[in-house]
Amino acid sequence: MKPAAESSASTPAADAGKTEAPSSDAGTTAQPEAKPAETPKAEGQPEAKPAEAPKAESKPAETPKAESQPAAKPAETPKAESKPAAQPAAKPAETPKAEAPAAKPAPAPAPAQAPEISAKGKKVLFVGRERNPAEDVAVAQRLKNLGFVVTNIEDRDVTIDEVKGYDLIYISQTTNSKYLKDGFMKEVAIPTVYVKNHGMYYLGLSSVEENTTVMNSKSIEIVDSKHKVAGGLSGKVDVFKEAGDKFGVSYGVPGKEAKIIATVPGDKKKAALYYYDKGTKADNGYTTKARVSFFYWSNGMHENSTDASWKLLDNLVLWTLQNG
Repeated sequence: MKPAAESSASTPAADAGKTEAPSSDAGTTAQPEAKPAETPKAEGQPEAKPAEAPKAESKPAETPKAESQPAAKPAETPKAESKPAAQPAAKPAETPKAEAPAAKPAPAPAPAQAPEISAKGKKVLFVGRERNPAEDVAVAQRLKNLGFVVTNIEDRDVTIDEVKGYDLIYISQTTNSKYLKDGFMKEVAIPTVYVKNHGMYYLGLSSVEENTTVMNSKSIEIVDSKHKVAGGLSGKVDVFKEAGDKFGVSYGVPGKEAKIIATVPGDKKKAALYYYDKGTKADNGYTTKARVSFFYWSNGMHENSTDASWKLLDNLVLWTLQNG
């Protein structure tokens, strides 16, 4: 029975301890928790140092401030990135400027700015020997087939007044050179085709006057195959059906501003097809007032000429008419 009484006596003591616990709860709201911090001091001073540890933890509270500063630095990093972004954008902007040379092709249309002049209805003054030799008749008909209106005149009747009003002048190989010797053609501003080397010589457009035919020759050498007059021909081309000792390829020795299309085979100085553009100069200083061309025929070649030869004549006449 006594043990039971002892247990009952101890129970109130436990209850008394419980009554103090609520008071500690009240301290939790305010200072009572500071007293538990002092309790370790009562048990031993070494534990007071841990109490200072929380103070050390207050310093880490400043660490976030340090973290806030690095956050500002990254803000500057995007600024650094914005600079490289601006540089690449500027470089591509310069690239289109490099493409500006595309404007250069604009001058290319210059050759096409003037439409090609048609032979249809254009007036040709055909200068040849009296009584119209057969070869002159054949060539005049060829010109008519191209669309020209042809007027024949004898070489002895040609003057500067007689040539006025024509679109083109054709000086046949049958022309007597003495009628051209006074050089009146220097004052003529009409495109002219010479099939007579003497006429080119009197203008200063060739440096040789006599003996300018290579006999026993039936070919020429195309040296500018891309030229319109060449008509797609290139290399050595037969212009006569056969060679002979009484006829051959005529030539001139032009100046440095001449445009040479074909030469005597094996001799580039002897030009069989060449011309001077309007406004270019002869080596003697003479300035051409219109386009002047030379064709390689000698007398009596109308029946001996190949189709290629006739085509070259057509092309040269039409090219001269353009008066470039």
